[in-house]
Amino acid sequence: MKILLIDGEDIMIRLILSTVMMAIFLCSQASSAEAVQWRALASTSRHQVALDDDSVRLTPLGRLAVWLRFTPLGDAQRKAAAAEYGEKGYRSHLEYYEIDCSEQSAVLSMLDILGTSGVRLKRLKGGAQPDVIVAGSVLDRAAQRICPAFDDGALDEESDVSAPGDGGKSDPVKDKQISVESLRKIQDLIKKAATEPSNHESWSMLGNAYYDADLPEEAIAAYSKALALRPDDTNILNDQGAMYSRKGDFTSALANFEKAVKLDPRNLESLYNTGYVYAFDLNNIPKALQIWKRYLELDKESETARQVQSFIDRYQKETN
Repeated sequence: MKILLIDGEDIMIRLILSTVMMAIFLCSQASSAEAVQWRALASTSRHQVALDDDSVRLTPLGRLAVWLRFTPLGDAQRKAAAAEYGEKGYRSHLEYYEIDCSEQSAVLSMLDILGTSGVRLKRLKGGAQPDVIVAGSVLDRAAQRICPAFDDGALDEESDVSAPGDGGKSDPVKDKQISVESLRKIQDLIKKAATEPSNHESWSMLGNAYYDADLPEEAIAAYSKALALRPDDTNILNDQGAMYSRKGDFTSALANFEKAVKLDPRNLESLYNTGYVYAFDLNNIPKALQIWKRYLELDKESETARQVQSFIDRYQKETN
């Protein structure tokens, strides 16, 4: 069961963090990216292929993601690729793969078309369905290069997923930094849920793993599977509501919390979270005060109750 905790300085901390993050963003925009050290990987009939070792990272599904660069071998190959991708200025392209070392499969997540001086002309979205890695292929060689680092535990967990030369700009690929242990736990639970799709507990545990890794979208999806099997589970309603709140969907968050309270009028976690959203996300202090007073009718002794009382004392003075 999750409570949206907050202390008396939370609003000021949010403002400070927002300012700091903006400063970091502006600095990153002003600075140039370090030169990418591409390492030759293979040659095909049309391209010379290189790999960016620094781009290798773990994804939330436990795969290894990596950027590959494809450079045409000659002008005829360049023109053929330009026609294929519909970009006359084509000079080379980057492909972003997620490789499953244990399953020997890979997903092409995205593709960047580059022009003169490496300027990105177009970004194409890849697929989601893994394909088997063919022995001796470019992907096979890429897997042979990067998978041993994963097996030896030498993988840098803080690598970002920016396309080489992007200067730190974020990609639509998930770039949440979480531990290798958490990623492996998530991968195990994904497999468990896939083999036990009617097991409420499997989806609940997967949702909790995503929750702990601060991956709201994934947690919400897993919790939805759990709720489809057991719609009246107030714990899952509360946990999913907390994730809706984390991603800024306050309407859905309140719907979850209020449904949980309707099912169980003594559900303290959902009552607390309802007041939290009204006060600190929607700035509806009168509604929050109403919810917090209901909370204190049920709990007057706990640490959370003392915090709720402090909220009431502070904001009631401000509204009078």
